[in-house]
Amino acid sequence: MPRTVPEIAALVSEGMSTLDTTPFADLFAADAVYELPFLGQRAEGREAILARLAAGGTRARAIGVEKVQVKTTPAESGFVVELTVSGPAFSFPSSVGILTVADGLITSYRDYPNVAGASAGARAVFDAFLAASVDNRWDDLADLYAEDVVLEMPFTPAGVPRETKGREELRRRFRAAGPLRRIVGADNVVVHETKDPSVLVAEFDLRQELGGETFVASYVMVMTIKDGLITHSRDYADTAASAERIKRFTESSPAGSPAG
Repeated sequence: MPRTVPEIAALVSEGMSTLDTTPFADLFAADAVYELPFLGQRAEGREAILARLAAGGTRARAIGVEKVQVKTTPAESGFVVELTVSGPAFSFPSSVGILTVADGLITSYRDYPNVAGASAGARAVFDAFLAASVDNRWDDLADLYAEDVVLEMPFTPAGVPRETKGREELRRRFRAAGPLRRIVGADNVVVHETKDPSVLVAEFDLRQELGGETFVASYVMVMTIKDGLITHSRDYADTAASAERIKRFTESSPAGSPAG
């Protein structure tokens, strides 16, 4: 016997409240359609929709979402689902969705995210970025970037690439730098919102250790964050001083390398 609309709404509410698609994984029709009208995006088919929703849950956890409040309201041909997300430093209505049900299955899901609330989400991503940096969790840090991210470092010395493309290339660089220096803390953190809620400007100092030497490096970052991931970043720092510090360290190490 097909599930009723209230039964489907209850299972969707259960899954979304825990950022887990499992409770409603079998509730989408094979040819269901998922749309994000505000963003002009669309996914077709049960598996594509579940992958999209699961990825959204992963991003939400990564930026510090700890609680999702779900409200469902019956409608003529299905139900409406309203979500409010919260974390240690934020709480805001995140989306409203209209789900159509036929023969006990969800046939369409029109999802309207709170684009204006992106500033709170952007701040949460930056906070996760800073926490991963201070904890030296390089893979977690790389996972905060979009697959096709572009990172620019305008102050890089001549002869050193000023642009890095792609999450995996960043991951490789993070892992390579990890053994060279250790980040021990962050100070003087100031975050500026901009007219574009997906863009923020952050100033901060990182206390670091390299070869027994403790030093502080200051940074300014202009980050663009969409769908819970950093899609573009311009990072400003005294890279010449950092390069010189690393050069001294490698030249003083046995065999000219940190590994000795």
